[in-house]
Amino acid sequence: MHLMVLVDELEKESVQLNFVTQSMGQTPEDRMLFGMKGLFAEYERTKLLERTMRGKLRKAKEGKQPGGKAPYGYRLVDGKHEIYEPEAEIVRMIFDWLAKEGMSLRAIQLRLNRLGVPTRSGKQWWQRATLYRTVREEAYIGNWYYNKRMVAPARSKKNTMVQILKPKEQWILVLVPPIISKEIFEAAQRQLTKNAELCPRNTRREYLLTGLLFCGKCGFRLNARTIRNKIYYCCNSKLGTVTPNTCDSRYVPGSDLEALVWDTVSGLLAQPDLIVDQMKKRDIHTGLAHMEANLERVCRALEKRALEADRMLEAYKVSAIDLDTLKQKMDEMRRERTKLSEEKLRLKEELRKAQAEQLDGEKVCQFCHSLPATLANLNFKDKKQILREVVDRIVVDGNELTIYGVIPTPVEEAEDASVALPSSKLLFK
Repeated sequence: MHLMVLVDELEKESVQLNFVTQSMGQTPEDRMLFGMKGLFAEYERTKLLERTMRGKLRKAKEGKQPGGKAPYGYRLVDGKHEIYEPEAEIVRMIFDWLAKEGMSLRAIQLRLNRLGVPTRSGKQWWQRATLYRTVREEAYIGNWYYNKRMVAPARSKKNTMVQILKPKEQWILVLVPPIISKEIFEAAQRQLTKNAELCPRNTRREYLLTGLLFCGKCGFRLNARTIRNKIYYCCNSKLGTVTPNTCDSRYVPGSDLEALVWDTVSGLLAQPDLIVDQMKKRDIHTGLAHMEANLERVCRALEKRALEADRMLEAYKVSAIDLDTLKQKMDEMRRERTKLSEEKLRLKEELRKAQAEQLDGEKVCQFCHSLPATLANLNFKDKKQILREVVDRIVVDGNELTIYGVIPTPVEEAEDASVALPSSKLLFK
């Protein structure tokens, strides 16, 4: 179709077409043959793309990267990912700075450039876009995906095509050797979200409770606004940009809310016994023994599949089975091992969270005593930092205020334990 349109447009401008492979006649038979050749060329192009895509999908299902460059920190050897230690060490360093030190991507960028750490191309200047892709890459915890994106028309610009994500069930998982632990990766994602919420460019002035408040009626965040030099916190859905249904919650006076939250938190930190009593009332059934038994069962199943794979290879070596049978059996075992590996990661995550619930009162007291003794004399910056450390979220529902505190624990032990602090009443004037 495009060929005939092109010929027609050129003929209108009196442009003569000359082809190297054939002469372009003017008889109806010549034009018919010319159109048929264009049709067959289009058919061959479509089949070529189909065969190429089919080959790439098969290669990805075999656990190989079909093409392109490996993520930073890896090298491709016969299509397989192998850790490249000089780059992998930099990846670990970036995640530690983000997850453990709470640095922003801008600060990480400046530190890498100041230290003279080279990029993969050998340049001495890192870009924040590169760092963002790095800290969001799941390959570093062992999961690299193929067939993630497709081309689609852009929503904002006409006649423009962009790449969008496909539904996740269409992604093809390729297991690669992990560089960092899943705990560090998740901690980095939480810190990345927190950095975005607390970024100074997102607000004209500093507010004490930015990013901590949630509406108890609709669940959306509360944003801070200054109206006639007075601070108010209002539900984000009232702006009409996140949901068509506008929340009927009221504007909360910022000065009253900030004072109430700080007085409640500082008072509880001065009395850690109240937090310990609240944690004992939760009556959460963790089922640690059951989770550990399931995890052990999955680990044994993975070991069994590895032994079966070795036996299949030995059977092929002694000609007990043919190559087609070996490939079929190995594909089946590979799919089973993938499912078992995902189940293992899920159980380990549940077990880690359950162990976090076992935080005892002694650790709570130690944490509370480690805070500055003069909480009442802190400046605005110090107050905001302490609230970020000990408050998970604050739910405002009408006149009732519920503060969910966090008792930080070391990263290597367990995730921070969350506990609902005693509710306070927020009275509007």
